[in-house]
Amino acid sequence: MTKVVGQTMPWEKQRDMLIEAVALKLPLLHQSLIATYGEDKGKQIYEELFETNFKRRSARFQGKSIVDVMMAEIEVFPAFGWDIWIEKKEENGKVVCYEHLAKCPHLDATKKYNLPLPCAIICDMDCKYGEKYKVGKWERLKHMPSGDPECCFRITPAQ
Repeated sequence: MTKVVGQTMPWEKQRDMLIEAVALKLPLLHQSLIATYGEDKGKQIYEELFETNFKRRSARFQGKSIVDVMMAEIEVFPAFGWDIWIEKKEENGKVVCYEHLAKCPHLDATKKYNLPLPCAIICDMDCKYGEKYKVGKWERLKHMPSGDPECCFRITPAQ
């Protein structure tokens, strides 16, 4: 018997492949649900799944400040391929965060595979459910797919 072993891939390439695979999970799920159930039902199921996952992910932030939420994002997001930073400001006596995203792995992956933009099924959903579940209110100020050099969100405390 002959043992055949593949070449060892550099860790940087492995990391890039894993980031891309994670970045494509939601866009491919969205596409699969629409292909399986049709446009309306597929979108409905996707949104229900997204909301269920959002509630689970955001439960740890209930009652925390928007700064705590942002600090958790800037500590974790770079591992998933994001170039992210925040600015903390005080506006009208309240702390406001500006989240800057100069590299979006979802956008990079969907462009590479000629898939629809991920904004509506990821960022817009995060904004919607962030407000619904009182994590914070995200307002998009800049948008890379619209030609801006970054996506930027103004994030205020939940009401």
